Amino acid sequence: MFVLLSIYLTICFSMRLSVRETTIAIEDCMLYYIVNIDGMKGLGHSVVLLVDEDGSGTVISFNGMQRTLIECLLGKSGVGKMSIATMTKAETALFLETGNLNLDKDQLADNYDIALYRPITVEEYDTVLEQTAPYLAAEEQFAVLYENWVLEIDVRKKEGYQQDLECLGQDTSLPLYQIYTNNCDHVARILIGSVDLEMEAYSQRTEHITPNGNLKAFGRKAQNWGVMMLGTQSIQEKLLNFLMIF
Repeated sequence: MFVLLSIYLTICFSMRLSVRETTIAIEDCMLYYIVNIDGMKGLGHSVVLLVDEDGSGTVISFNGMQRTLIECLLGKSGVGKMSIATMTKAETALFLETGNLNLDKDQLADNYDIALYRPITVEEYDTVLEQTAPYLAAEEQFAVLYENWVLEIDVRKKEGYQQDLECLGQDTSLPLYQIYTNNCDHVARILIGSVDLEMEAYSQRTEHITPNGNLKAFGRKAQNWGVMMLGTQSIQEKLLNFLMIF
């Protein structure tokens, strides 16, 4: 037991990230890979932040919507909710300083803790945003069917809409939410990988299963990305940041 604990703590120490500046040449926009360390019951929650030439921010967060937490843990897939919200230059700067996000969107009203960041071009900024289209389209399909199901009073038609919703949640042609294979962190890394070859390569051989583990592992590999802490971490957050390596 002592040997296993020693090995585990050694790995924890080896995966620690220190604050550093990015070494990538200055561009017009910025890209951030951000994790709320104690989000999702301590597993972490990942978001992407894009900052344009004027300093205004756009936050992108993907989360399960169609399934309950129990269903998700049992491995059921379903249509996800892609929350996209914008901030002014001042709001963006305050978020990066404090980690506090106060936007009226799913998972976008919380305290975030650590970020990897790098400059990107305007074209790359647009490319990342374009990657959200299939997620939003699936969400729109779900919303239409769900509204029809809620408003329908005919029992048979209502059952038909319910079956359609179930089929939609299993349609593999859609970018469905699946807590083990396509969760908030997978999607954040897919968006980032559309403009960053290191992230694309890392995601193809994902070694970790939690947002905390992936951010630290990628941050150790991608030395040209900057590392920053957002606000002040609580003792619990510091412990989770150190101990969560999976």
